[in-house]
Formats: sequence, C-alpha cells, structure tokens
Amino acid sequence: MKYTLPNPSVQEQDLAGKFAIVTGASRGLGRGIAFHLASRGSNVLATCSSETSLKNVVSLQEEIRLLYQERNPQNHATPRIFGVVAPLTEPSKCCDNIVAAVKEHFSGAVNILVQNAALQETMPIEAIDEGHVRRMLTGNISTAVQLIQALLPHFVPDSRIVNISSEGARQSQPAPVTLLYGACKAALESMTRVWADALGTRAGMERTTVNSLIVGVTKTGDTANGLPEGLPDIEPVRQLIKFKMEACSVDRRLGEVDDVAEIVGWLCCEKSRWVSGSAVCANGGTVKIL
Repeated sequence: MKYTLPNPSVQEQDLAGKFAIVTGASRGLGRGIAFHLASRGSNVLATCSSETSLKNVVSLQEEIRLLYQERNPQNHATPRIFGVVAPLTEPSKCCDNIVAAVKEHFSGAVNILVQNAALQETMPIEAIDEGHVRRMLTGNISTAVQLIQALLPHFVPDSRIVNISSEGARQSQPAPVTLLYGACKAALESMTRVWADALGTRAGMERTTVNSLIVGVTKTGDTANGLPEGLPDIEPVRQLIKFKMEACSVDRRLGEVDDVAEIVGWLCCEKSRWVSGSAVCANGGTVKIL
C-alpha cells in the first residue's frame, strides 16, 4: 500500500485515547494531518465536503488499520477513524453534523480541533462579485467561528486548537489567487489570538491552547501541471513557486505534507502547553514572522 505520508510508522503514543477533529481531511494536507495524529494514537473525526469524498476517509481508515497491523512492534491499540460530511459553505449543517458525530463516536468529548478546511476560489479582481465575497467569508470565517462555538460544551481541559493559516495573510501573492483568501486567513489569525485569551481559562477548558499555523506552499498531491493541488496553472503562480523555492531558508524546495503535519502534531501534544495565541510558521523560512 502507498501510505499518505512517507516512511510511516506507529509513533510514540502520546495522543492515545485523545479525540481529534480534522476538517478537510479527505485529501491533501488535512489527510496528512489526520494520518499523523492517528499514528500517535489519536482517534480522528475526519470531515469532508461531500458524500463522494467519504470514500477517501474509508481509505484512510484502511491505511491506519494496516499501519497498526504491520508496523506496530509494541502492539498498540489501533485508533478509530470516522468520517462526516461537513460543507464549509453551510455553517449550520457543517456544525450540526460534526457535533452529532462527536456525540455518537467520541462520547461528546473533544481534545483536539484542527481547522484545516478552507474555501479557495480563484477570480480576477475585476470579476469579483457579491456572491464570491459572501462564499469566501462564509466558508473561511463564519464556519470557523460557529464550529468553535458549537464545540464549546465538548472541549475538555488541556484541549488543543490549531487553525491553519497561510502566507497569503502576511505577504502579497498573485491577486486572483489570494485577494480574499489571504484576507480571510488574516482574520482567522486575529480570531486565534482572541480565542487563546478567552478559552485558556474558560471553566471546563482550563489550560487549552489556541494557535494558528502559517503554512507555505506545500506539495499536496501529484498534479498534471506539476503545481501544488489547488493552485491554477497561470504564470503568476509559476513565478510564485519559483520565488518560494529560492526564498526557502532551510532548503531550496517546496514543503511536503509531513513537514507540516509534524508541526501540527507538536502543537497538539502536551509539550506545546506553553504556546498559545501564536502564529507558528511552517514554511521553511520563506516568510519570517517576528
């Protein structure tokens, strides 16, 4: 079997018994994050956008089953993976479906939330209309706000919330790609700081941390045009990729899914207990945040 992450193994089970929600986990970065958390013992509720995408969650379940069957010398218990359809552009339906799944599969308790799912529509500046603006704000801001609100009764002490942001929130990118997307991610980072203050001492959620992860251009799948999944094949994007590779401080390459997933895993574990309200970079140094 070709696993989601390279050279996979059952890792230290520091997340064993935890219950994690990863949005947008049927493919790409979200799938890699879900796989990584499960390899450390966490049960995972993987959300996707449609019934069709649920088959990808089923294949993720099979990957984890085989991983723990074949590469598990300590004979650790296999974590459970569940899937649920949670469309970003329908906040009420999205939240209701996730909460129902939490009650059914997690006995109502949530330890980890990774808000990875995002809506990215590419549109020239002159073509942007009210509908496009509304969809972007709904999918990337309203749903994120309402999901945390809906999960407040289900979070437990020492919970971890990680909101996936983008370099587009901090640095100008090709306008058709990131005009509204970057603005939405900047808003998510701002809300992250407020959530960190509000939730870290909230009764029933004591010591909870909330952070955002600024992700650089990351290879999330094999595409026919040689570009990371989700980016259009236009010259400004190709120039962006070239610039990002040349600007990378660590290595002259694009990020891989496991580069990012391992940082998410650290933010979700006990060792990150003293980091909250921060914007952590996972970009090889292409954008420096002080």
